[in-house]
Amino acid sequence: MRRPVIFKRRFLFIRGIVSLTLSLASIFVFAGLGKTQALEKATIKSDRNKPLEAPKKATTPAKSQSKKTDQNRTAPQDAIFAPLSGCVYNDILVLDTIRIVFIQLFNYPQNSAIPVTVTQTNAGVVGYAVTPAGPFAQTLNIVVNTDGNGNGQSAPVYTQGQTVGTTLTYGDTPYGPTTTIRFNVLPQCNCPQIPVVP
Repeated sequence: MRRPVIFKRRFLFIRGIVSLTLSLASIFVFAGLGKTQALEKATIKSDRNKPLEAPKKATTPAKSQSKKTDQNRTAPQDAIFAPLSGCVYNDILVLDTIRIVFIQLFNYPQNSAIPVTVTQTNAGVVGYAVTPAGPFAQTLNIVVNTDGNGNGQSAPVYTQGQTVGTTLTYGDTPYGPTTTIRFNVLPQCNCPQIPVVP
């Protein structure tokens, strides 16, 4: 039986085409991964056996800033956002960006529908909706269905940065509040880029 003969030039040509194709495909795949922005997810939890105290709400309304007047920030606000060299990335929410929040309940009444009001300590800083398209409101009433063990998780709650400021997001249930998530809403993210580890 005779082996098929492939000339050296033809072999090198085919190998070059395959290498080039794979290289270009990997560039497009990795470049696409860097540009797509998945919605970040966070969870707030409540265990009926471990009650929490509700966070304190702001006594004065949030000094909201319009999205169109971000350039007119005052000096004290600049001082607040200036020392962000040590950014805490998971609490930053840029204006008009969305983060998904889930509410998890543990040890609640079995096979029940538990009403939860998703709210915040500094009204107006973020908005909540059941779809990413909105409409976004300062509070959102949802229902979390529990299973036979009394545990349940909500549908996604879409949280959007509405005005520059800081607030704590939490859920209020008939059995007490959930844990909190801190959102620091900025007009833009001034944090250094996170290095990509190969």
